[in-house]
Parts: sequence; C-alpha cells; structure tokens
Amino acid sequence: MNSFKTSLAFLFLAGVLGFSGAFRAGAETAEAVSPENPGAAIPVWRQSPGGVVIGIPAIQAGSVVAALDGGHLRAYSLAGRPLWDYYAQGRLIPYVSRSREGTCYICRSDGTLISVNRSGRELWRTKTGPLIAPAISGWDGRIFAAAAGRIFCFTASGYQLWSRTLDRAVVFGPLLTSRGGIAAALDSGDLLELDPFGRAELRPLGEVPQALVSSPEGILVLLKSGEIRLAPPGPAPVKTLAKLPAAPLGGTCRGNGAAFLLANGQLARISLSTGERLWTGDTHIRAGEIQSPRETNLLWDNRGIYVFSIRGATGFSGEGSKYWQFRLNGAASMPALSDEGTLISGGVDWLLYAYRLEHRTIQGRQSLYGPVPEGNYGLSNPPSSPWASYLLDEPRINDELKRLARLIREGRVGEEEPVFAAFLREIAGAAMGFQVSPTHPRVQVKQRAEAARLLGFISCRETIPFLAELYGRDRDPAVKSAAAEAIGRIGVDPDGVALLAFSRMIGGPGRDDQVLTATAQAIGALCRFSGPPLSDEGARLLTHLEGTFMPPRVRNQARREIARLAGQE
Repeated sequence: MNSFKTSLAFLFLAGVLGFSGAFRAGAETAEAVSPENPGAAIPVWRQSPGGVVIGIPAIQAGSVVAALDGGHLRAYSLAGRPLWDYYAQGRLIPYVSRSREGTCYICRSDGTLISVNRSGRELWRTKTGPLIAPAISGWDGRIFAAAAGRIFCFTASGYQLWSRTLDRAVVFGPLLTSRGGIAAALDSGDLLELDPFGRAELRPLGEVPQALVSSPEGILVLLKSGEIRLAPPGPAPVKTLAKLPAAPLGGTCRGNGAAFLLANGQLARISLSTGERLWTGDTHIRAGEIQSPRETNLLWDNRGIYVFSIRGATGFSGEGSKYWQFRLNGAASMPALSDEGTLISGGVDWLLYAYRLEHRTIQGRQSLYGPVPEGNYGLSNPPSSPWASYLLDEPRINDELKRLARLIREGRVGEEEPVFAAFLREIAGAAMGFQVSPTHPRVQVKQRAEAARLLGFISCRETIPFLAELYGRDRDPAVKSAAAEAIGRIGVDPDGVALLAFSRMIGGPGRDDQVLTATAQAIGALCRFSGPPLSDEGARLLTHLEGTFMPPRVRNQARREIARLAGQE
C-alpha cells in the first residue's frame, strides 16, 4: 500500500513538474547584450491582459495600448498599472494606431473601424471593410484608413471626407508622406500617392516594390534586388539612389539620412544626398530569419536608430555604435519602445512584459500629447474662396450651404475641402470683418450660424482657433452657439484654445442662456472625446456652470454633461 502511495505521489509530482515546465517553455524569455544595462533581460513589470497580444503595442503619452486576440483593447501606464479595458464585441485585426490626442483606432475582422478615446470610451464606429494596414493619423488629426480595394479619409470625429476605389491591390502601405498625404505600392508595379484631399497621382515603377519609406526628399522605393529608388514630389522622374548588398526589408529616415534593415540581418545607413553607404551593423535578426517587410519595424529619433522584430530589438547610435541587442523568445508580436526607453512585448503566454533597455530619453516631446505634427494643411488660414470675388446674394449663399450639406452627408467633400473651408469661414466670420465681396450685402445671422455649424463636420484641429475666435467675437447668440457646437463636434483641443474661450465667456459679462447651454454641451463633448487631461479642466468649467447663480437651463445641461462624464469613468 505504501509503495502504491509512493508511486502515485511520484506520478503526481512528475505531472505537476511537467506541466510547470511546459508552461515555462511557452513563456517569453529574453537575452540582452548591453554594456550599459546587463540586467535588462529581467522584466521591470509584467501584466496578464487576458489574451494574446496581436499587433504592435501602441505607446503614446505615458501609456501603452494592446489589442488582444479575444477582442479586447487594454491600456496600461508605463509603470504597469492597468488603466482601462475596452471590448470590441468581435475579433480584432492586429492593428492599433493612436492619434496625437491618444485616441485609438482599431478594426474588427468584420470590417468595423472603431475609435476609442484615451479613457477607453468608444467615440464612433463605421464600416470600411477589414483594414489591410494600421489607420494613419494626418497632420490635423484626420484619419486615413485602407481596406481591400478602397481608401477612406475621415475627420477625427468620424465624418467621411472622401473615399477612393482602387483597381489594383496594395502590396505595401499606405504610409504618411512628407507632404501630409499617403502613399502605397500596388501590385501593378505603380506607386499611388494621395494628397490629404483625395487627389491621386499614379507613378509607374517598372516592378513591384518590396517596401516604401517616406523621406523629406520623397518616397524611397525598396526593391528585392537591393536597389533603392527615390520618387521625388511632383513631376520629377524616379531615380536610382543607392544599391545595397542585400534585399532591404524596411527603412527609416531622419533629416538627410536613411537606414535600411537587410535580409541578412544587418542595418545599413546611407546618405540621401549622395547615396553613399556610411556604415553597416549587425542586429538581433539572423540571416533569413525574417521574410517579409511587414515583420519588421524601424524607428529613428534623437536618441538613435532602433530595429524591431518578433525576435527582439537592437539599438544603434546615428553614427553606428551599437547601444544594445535584445533577443526575445516566445513573443507573440513585435515589441514597441517608449520615449522613456521601456520596451513593451506581448508573449504567447498571455503576459505583457516591460523591459528597461534605453536610458536616453526623447527631448522636446510634449508629456500630455503625442508629437507635434510635422506640418499643416493650410486650413487654419485658407486662401479666399472663388465666391469672394463676385457678388453673392442671399439665395445663392443658401444654395451653396445646402450643396455642401449634401456632400457632407454623402461623404464626398474630397478635393473641394479647402475651397469649402474658406467659403464657410467667410460666411461664418462675415461679422468679424471677413468679406465675401466688397459690395456684398450683410450676411444674415442664420447663414453665419449654419456656416459655423457645417465647419464642425469637415474640420479637425486646424479650424479650432477660428471657431474659438468666432465664439468670442461674434455678438449674435445663434452664431456663438453654432461655433460652440462645431467645436464640440470636432472634439479635439490639444492646445486648450477652445476651453480658454469658454472660460472667458463663463466668467465674463453679458452671458446668454442659449450660449452658455451650448457651451456646456460643447465642453461635455470635448471631454468625452479627448479624455484627460482636457476633461479635468472641462469638468471644472462644468462645475462652475452648475452653480446656483446660473440660469436653470444652463445648470441642468451642465448636470447632464457631468453625469455623462461620471458614467464614462
């Protein structure tokens, strides 16, 4: 009997140890080569998100967001503290992207594009079809989304500006260009470039490229032969820039330099002006280990050049010195590096790991929002519209406003967006000195208010300063209220321009019930859209509007907005 018990205990112990060993075998492990930090292979924290991480974790403004195979989107602080959990009610495609405000853009496998704010609250959703690449945030916050056979452009608040149907399949991209549009490589061997307003240019390349890289000089076209071609902006012909010793799998640019990851696992840096190869260095990737450009990612900032793959990461200085080399085993997807030097990786063991690899920090970044855009689309101060040069009577203005409203409903603003933006500003701001025509009769209040309202449907953050000025300077309550409504609909105010205008109105003389009610609604919309820290200041203003000294209509609206914010949190 004792012998039987002993054998049973032995078998039980062997089973437990075997199971434990199997569990450990599936866990993520790491090896680091780093003279500066030899203990970097030990995670500084780990979390159990409740699923396998799919796609690259999205790090921005002090937090990391990861999509999971079960349809959840989870956010953590960079110290590992859970922040929120959003359930998409369906499987997710492995792409997560974030705007400057921290808004996440994800897509379900059924083709539903979803926007989630930095507090985990769903903002909007629309049908695009399954995305073939991460959604791209433009300079003003507009969103470019590419699905099979079609590319869309939406405002940050989800209103469609345009879409284009593609006759050929996208083999790489799209990616944001140095002119603020997008570019993609097609299976026809052509380069497709779309400007922010949907105007298209197709350039033959002669063969299907392996990958594309955006540079200040134009689009770099990477060929399997190792040849790098440059497609400059405008009509200039495509030219050969350099020849690399192996097929390039991806690249990155900064200033006049470019760096390319090669299929043999090396990183090569070249000069964009001369095409000269400046240096070559070995990465954590072994020759032949990575087959597709989509399996790699590169980053170049003022700290150095970083190479990522599902196998790990490597850091170099701009001059070619290797900072560290980090090898991962059991990772579920490519890792990502924070501005503070923390590498975030999701393992096949359903854990999220954080490793401190880099002690250099990015300089000049804002702490509360993402990087400042590289440029603008000129919508903050567009040139005069064609209607400004001749007489427009009241019926003609009404006709144009109705036509624009119809195009907005149909999602076909497109190439006319700059003209429409100028026209709406001229009409809405007529009482502030904007002139449609020197001989034009006075623009009616109803028309000014409708123009301000329509601006909210086609605008992103570049129009906020104009609407804030209109809100503060126009004397008619209907126009002020329409400007506030438009600001709330746009939903973004990273520089606090709108909230400052609202604060002055709330504390100033001559307050109007209609305007203050619209202000409360706009503040609530901004807070729900952008989340903290903007919502913290907005909540303070709403509390002020809820005070007993305010009219009942205003107090009630402020209470409703506060209640909605409390429900969100």
